[in-house]
Amino acid sequence: MIPMIFSEVRVTSVADTPVLLLREAQGERYVPIWISAAGANAILSALEDPPDEHPSSHDLIVHLVAALDGVVEEVSITDVCEGIFTAHMRVGQTTVPCRVSDGIAVALRCAATILVAESVLDRVGAFLCPGEPASESDDQMEQFRAFLDTLRPEDFDPDGGEPEEP
Repeated sequence: MIPMIFSEVRVTSVADTPVLLLREAQGERYVPIWISAAGANAILSALEDPPDEHPSSHDLIVHLVAALDGVVEEVSITDVCEGIFTAHMRVGQTTVPCRVSDGIAVALRCAATILVAESVLDRVGAFLCPGEPASESDDQMEQFRAFLDTLRPEDFDPDGGEPEEP
């Protein structure tokens, strides 16, 4: 399993669908994952201070796990098939299946580790600029964003099907 960090959520001009970008913590590849608008909102709201009187479902999950003396240890993306990613959340010694967007939304709220199976990274991982090492320069980031704007969900599915979250 490869450690990943949250990079961003953006809407591509081609697919007009939010895409979650995870980046290798010690590498150059990104994993683009198409998600729903609600999933994008849940992830982005994790980056803001939660309102005390109106917590989201993801805030509730974090509070419930903590109330039961548990800790969300990690969220693992273990497979991708026909554009659908499989993910699991580990709480202590228990692992439960989850949607990628829900897992990332919870992981960001409690600083849990985000992991991607090497086989998934090998299949769908994308480089910032093919053949060049990644850096944090604005030029390279803009080139990558332009590249993302040309991607379509079916580019990652050899059968051309639409990705869906379970």
